[in-house]
Amino acid sequence: MRKITILMVGIVYVASIFIIAFFGMKARVFNEVVTVTEIECINQTDDKVTVSESGGRKQLRLSFTTPGRLDDNGVPQGTYLYIALRVYPDNATNKNIAFVYDQNNPPGGVTFVKDDEGKETQILLFERPITFLLRIRSVDGTNVSEEVWIIVR
Repeated sequence: MRKITILMVGIVYVASIFIIAFFGMKARVFNEVVTVTEIECINQTDDKVTVSESGGRKQLRLSFTTPGRLDDNGVPQGTYLYIALRVYPDNATNKNIAFVYDQNNPPGGVTFVKDDEGKETQILLFERPITFLLRIRSVDGTNVSEEVWIIVR
């Protein structure tokens, strides 16, 4: 190989290092974390639940008939409520939520149905008429929440 060829390769090598150091390279994030920005209760009025809004909070009203329970197949019977939720944005990395209520005065007469892993699901069983404020909070560290009044009469 000729000396000029080796010299040219060396100059291009040093010049490329200088250009990259000076102008930089665009960083790419491959494991982007998308955090929760909003949680919305999307229940709508039907023959079982009446949905209204008061003071910026949704109210879910239902009539107490018989105590709520799960049958042998795990299907809720009696007085129960399914809380329909939507977590925004749709591509959030961690869409898990937690139900928060007054730990000093937990609502008696309501049972949160749990899945096989022990996490609370969106199904509530009622043993008696009750009124309480339920806060639905994201668990991804942003602490975004929605507050809903549950009124069973």
